[in-house]
Amino acid sequence: MKRSILTTLILAAVLTTGLACNRQKKESGSSAQQPPDTAVATTEQISKNLHDKLMSSFNPNWEVEEPASTDYPAYYGGSFINNNGKFVVCVVGSPAQHRPEIASILGTDDFLTESCTYSYREMMQIMDRIDQFLSNSSIPANHPFLTCFAGASADVLENKVVVRLTEMNDAAIQSFKRDISSSPAVKFEKGEVPVM
Repeated sequence: MKRSILTTLILAAVLTTGLACNRQKKESGSSAQQPPDTAVATTEQISKNLHDKLMSSFNPNWEVEEPASTDYPAYYGGSFINNNGKFVVCVVGSPAQHRPEIASILGTDDFLTESCTYSYREMMQIMDRIDQFLSNSSIPANHPFLTCFAGASADVLENKVVVRLTEMNDAAIQSFKRDISSSPAVKFEKGEVPVM
């Protein structure tokens, strides 16, 4: 009996505390000032919407099909959301030159720009050449590049195509430059083949 009363009192205390905390949360939630995490999350959502709008301007079907490299304007170097949740558009050359065009597409001036060297179009053309090479059945399996290849990606933050090799092998790098691309937009680094 004592145990039952004690359990009931503990349960009542927990429920009362929970209701009081919930009421306090609702009251503080109605104030105009948002906690930092919520403000960043809101900014990130706005940035995601801006990203989607920009991508749709390049190719309306970008979510269902990989856009062609030529869909991207020559000035566009990629885009990302920074640590503060702000949308950043990388621009080849002078960002000020293309900012009005980007603002017109986005319908707002609430974004950042950053200068970069290589266009996303150029990076995607290199990725296309890598794909063509990998799907070419006439390339022997013991090709120096194929024996070390671990993966590749267009890295917007580095503004490079990052080619990962299981072994940083000069023969693999030189065969890549000879048979695929000698562009300075390519960076080689050690990596592992992804496990599926």
